[in-house]
Amino acid sequence: MKESLKVTLKYTGKDVDDGAMSIEDIVPVLQGFAGAYGKIVTSKGLISEHKLRIVGVEKGSFHILLEAWEWIGENTAQLQAIGTVGAGAFTIVNLILQVIQLKKHTAKQPYSEEIKNVGRSTIISVKNSKNVTIEVPVEAFKFFKDHILDTDIAKIVQPLKKGKVDSAEIEASYKKKTSRETIISDEKPYFETEGVSITKTEKAWVTGAFNSLTKSTNRGYFILTDGARVTYQFANENPEKLYSFFLYKGPVKVKCKAHIDENLKVTLLDIFEVQKLQMELFNKQKNS
Repeated sequence: MKESLKVTLKYTGKDVDDGAMSIEDIVPVLQGFAGAYGKIVTSKGLISEHKLRIVGVEKGSFHILLEAWEWIGENTAQLQAIGTVGAGAFTIVNLILQVIQLKKHTAKQPYSEEIKNVGRSTIISVKNSKNVTIEVPVEAFKFFKDHILDTDIAKIVQPLKKGKVDSAEIEASYKKKTSRETIISDEKPYFETEGVSITKTEKAWVTGAFNSLTKSTNRGYFILTDGARVTYQFANENPEKLYSFFLYKGPVKVKCKAHIDENLKVTLLDIFEVQKLQMELFNKQKNS
């Protein structure tokens, strides 16, 4: 038995008005949405197989049309615990949207929560630093408070840039039900995260190229030889002495400490020294 849920990821702004978006931006977006969806499915212990697939792209702004398929085997009762078959996927996407709503509401500022019983349901009332209150299900608040979806949602908002890509919208439609949430570029800082580091390496030389630099924070993005983009920060006593290396278009070798998360992925590089490399050497490493 199978039913599907339509999901639209929509980006607007002058850089995507022609319906195009770079692969560099869109791949992390898809990974982020699929990652958040998968974590919720896993947390619910659902045995049914959930699949996401792209079914179309629309122009005007950049739309990705997805279908969330649920393949129900013998354990249908588990999925019915959160609704009918098709409504199960709708509930999962709604949880993602409620976490986004909470992150916008709290804006990385202090907040307070209060447990309330409404009929047979328990909800959480969340008051932000502006004394504004919203109410969400207990499950959504747990995902928010435990930061379970943070790195995934950060990938969804990654393309946002004021004046270029101004907003990102997630919309889920099932039968006559529609749910959506929009994030504007000014809200992007509420979602940015460096990931949770569980260990840090000793100093070592790493090869790659600088992608961006913000001088006010001495931070930016560094492209590793496998194509992965990671956050870095200049960690030496005189970071301004390293600024000139950002202007260099070729590969570099950096002496750094790498922060590693629970999935053994690099989340941050503390950079202490930088050396230029010849392009030929960089290409050999990539092709080896």
